[in-house]
Amino acid sequence: MVSDPTASGQPTDEALVSRFKTSGATELLDELARRHLRQVRNMLFHMVLNQADADDLAQEVLLRAFRGLGQFDGRARFSTWLYTITLNTARTFLARRARVPVVPTASPVDAAIPAHQTASSRVLGNELDDRISAGLASLSPKLRAALVLTVIHELDVSDVAAVEGCTAATVYWRVYQARKQLRKFLGAYLDG
Repeated sequence: MVSDPTASGQPTDEALVSRFKTSGATELLDELARRHLRQVRNMLFHMVLNQADADDLAQEVLLRAFRGLGQFDGRARFSTWLYTITLNTARTFLARRARVPVVPTASPVDAAIPAHQTASSRVLGNELDDRISAGLASLSPKLRAALVLTVIHELDVSDVAAVEGCTAATVYWRVYQARKQLRKFLGAYLDG
């Protein structure tokens, strides 16, 4: 999750956007990108399940967001607005690629491997990661988004509902369905 910049006395995202709209100072965009790039990139990775695509799409998301800052009206938090752009970009990408099956790649680059982990536990962990990625790929984009945002990125359900443009009850239902489908997908692997 993104840390709260106000806790350290830094301006909020919304204050940076307001200052940018007034001054046009590009260093303010740099600060917004620094704060959110990792989260956007990881969210995209969990949606498209490919590192190279996630990197390309993260750049596209930031360009779209910064070009559209004039339309940001502050009714929602900047992060909610940005994550909406992120999910819409991922959905557009997935729709264009719908006829080509998703082939998951390794987990995000910033995922750390504990030093105490043995070689055999790494192999088992990698195998499980591959199965989980394949399970995520089997979910519809809406179910995958609900699971990614609430479980992996630990966003509040009300924030996910705002990003998704639906009710909190719908988010809960999507997460339930996604978990149910993943359990079924991973069942034979986990039981065996």
